[in-house]
Amino acid sequence: MLVNWEEEAKWIWTPDWTIDDENKVGSFVYFRKTFNLENGPHQAEIKVSADSRYRLFVNGISVSFGPCKGDRFTWYYETVDISSFLREGENVIAAQVLRYSPMQEGNESVWRTRLAGLYVHGIIRDSAGHMVNQLHTDESWRCIKDTAISLSQGIYTVFLGITEEVDGLKLPFGWNVSGYDDGDWLPASPYRFDTLHGALKPWVLTERAIPLMKEENRRFSNVQRVMDSEVPTEAWLDLLYRDVPLTIPAHSRVIVELDAGELTTAFLQFAMSQGAGTKISLLCAECYEQEPKLVPWMRDKGDRTDSVTGSLYGDDDVYRVAGMRDKFESYEPFWFRTFRYVRIEIETNGQPLTLHQLDYRETGYPLEVIGHFNSSDNSYSKLWDISLRTLRLCMHESYEDCPYYEQLQYAMDTRSQILFTYNVSGDDRLARKTFYDFHSSLLPQGLTQSRYPSHAPQVIPGFSLYWIHMLHDHMMYYGDIQLMKRYRSSVDAVLDYYDRMLDERGLVGAMPSQYWSFIDWTDEWKESFGVPTASHYGILTIHSLMYAAALRKAAEMAAFVDREGVASEYRGRAERICTAVVANCRSMDNSGLFTDGPGVELFSQQTQIWAVLSETVKGEEAKQLMEITLANESIPKSSFAMSFYLFRVLAATNLYDRVHSLWEPWRKMVDQNLTTWMEDTVSQRSDCHGWGAVPLYEFTSEILGVQPETPGYSSIRVRPRVDHLTWAKGQVATPKGLVKVEWHHSEGEFSVQVDGPEQTPLTLILPDGNIQHFKSAASVQCILKL
Repeated sequence: MLVNWEEEAKWIWTPDWTIDDENKVGSFVYFRKTFNLENGPHQAEIKVSADSRYRLFVNGISVSFGPCKGDRFTWYYETVDISSFLREGENVIAAQVLRYSPMQEGNESVWRTRLAGLYVHGIIRDSAGHMVNQLHTDESWRCIKDTAISLSQGIYTVFLGITEEVDGLKLPFGWNVSGYDDGDWLPASPYRFDTLHGALKPWVLTERAIPLMKEENRRFSNVQRVMDSEVPTEAWLDLLYRDVPLTIPAHSRVIVELDAGELTTAFLQFAMSQGAGTKISLLCAECYEQEPKLVPWMRDKGDRTDSVTGSLYGDDDVYRVAGMRDKFESYEPFWFRTFRYVRIEIETNGQPLTLHQLDYRETGYPLEVIGHFNSSDNSYSKLWDISLRTLRLCMHESYEDCPYYEQLQYAMDTRSQILFTYNVSGDDRLARKTFYDFHSSLLPQGLTQSRYPSHAPQVIPGFSLYWIHMLHDHMMYYGDIQLMKRYRSSVDAVLDYYDRMLDERGLVGAMPSQYWSFIDWTDEWKESFGVPTASHYGILTIHSLMYAAALRKAAEMAAFVDREGVASEYRGRAERICTAVVANCRSMDNSGLFTDGPGVELFSQQTQIWAVLSETVKGEEAKQLMEITLANESIPKSSFAMSFYLFRVLAATNLYDRVHSLWEPWRKMVDQNLTTWMEDTVSQRSDCHGWGAVPLYEFTSEILGVQPETPGYSSIRVRPRVDHLTWAKGQVATPKGLVKVEWHHSEGEFSVQVDGPEQTPLTLILPDGNIQHFKSAASVQCILKL
């Protein structure tokens, strides 16, 4: 008889959980199980999950942090080999579990169900493969509610609910190692579910589809500022660089601001001794700035390193020291923090405090970068490096808009981030999870949610269309027919929603008022939070254009999976939409610009961009439209996010030489000493937003010119953009292997070398438009006399 491994272990929780616990932003429960082993070595693999988050330890060593972000119907578990952490004699497996309440806001991207729980399935075998012990969660596990840590919603990190206030005296030090007395802990209480006739448990366990996050030890690079301190800067540097213990006298107040050198996402780590009653406040900040306005969100940021005229702003974690004498007392916040600078304020009472460790473990998706780029413009190297760091910091268990504030996966942001990832690493594992995430978010009305996973649902109608572009991108890069088939019904649902929204003119009508019709962050649309002003007068032209563009992409995907009838239908729909836009939304004057709304003489770069992307205008007409658009200084311009689409249009209309001047906002950020790209120039809120990493695509796909010509990179196209450069070289990741490109340009000659996969055909498009075809992309050289 086959046994379902999931049924061998039970979901457990503490029996003394109350409604008061659920009314908190979040609460912790500790679990542990002791067991003995003889005659090693042993083999042990465990499967672990929790509601809402856990950190798992074996003999005091952290072995897993999860579960991976999912939702109600996809509850992930991690599989971990713990063999190397076991020893002869007594062993301890332990978990700290964070429960986020379904009745409270807190870390919106972390799902939670109506029940809290921990699940561990584990079997230990000897060297011959015989089972010698089980670690399954059941009544043999012991547990206790935490009374030391209070979580709250911060003022700055309001979406997260991770701010901690901790009373060290109440922490169960040593709880995750052997020798700890858990006599006053309670036996865990297992849940029992009726799963007959298809009834589902609160958690539908699904194996984690992406690797575990990296955790790598790092040190602060410098002491930025010391204030009101009896401890000199040199003593802090000795602690940071050489692990020399630092003692802060009794009845003292010291403030130090540490510099990590660049923005990072990490777990802060402290180790200390003595100092009973000391209060330690930790403030993590992205940069130095002027005092921000919190309502509305407006920031005044200049040089991010200016500690003379600027200050650090953020939410404080507070730790009150227990005061251990015979061993170190350690503290780290449960959730990772985002920071470039950390302000530490220490107030001692009647006992001196000695710090033994003050550093951090950097965390994030383990992205392996194999693409690179260099050129005759040294400033481009800085743009590349900062873009790469921005992308990395916005990748954890999902793509993220920003790591400091929200940590939410938005479709517009993510579409670009996925393309950046393909070109620098060729890794599509997180992308595949993203496709499934948004598919899982599909609402009965037919739209996907704009951000997902998210405990609080939100809809931005246009973002459902970006999800279709994501799928089309994957088709072109990887050519996975089964993946296209998997999501075709959801693509149909999104497009059918838009079809039902058409008015009598054939335009997409006004979106429901409960939806956020965000298009882009511009100063002109600041008061309406990114919604074009034309919405005050009726419908938005850009929704029709974005719908038409998505229909054309969906038509290509339908044809790819042999749905020719559907492809034809989608192409026909797109043509009718474009015809309706020309009839109702073209300016009456000689500019030829498309209005932001029918009959409304308001214009924007964004609407013209999508007029070209939707093929409402083509060829020379599209080029003229974009020349007029770029010359018009009075209309809203593209933000960092929409610049990606502006650049696509400039490439399509042979105006890519204009891009060089459009890098000026990025160059300004370099001058202001950012180490990642900020969200926008309107609010200047976040200093790290994934959609700003556009150079990762432009330098690889346009300047080097490497793009898939046919689905699955079954043939490669290389079309270098000379721009203002005299040379460029680098390599681009593709599913077929690396493609290396090097080109040189002078007044009389253009030479290019391409070295790619031997079995893959290559189409080479030279700067004069000459097209050459090669049966193999390996070792291709070409010289063009100018």
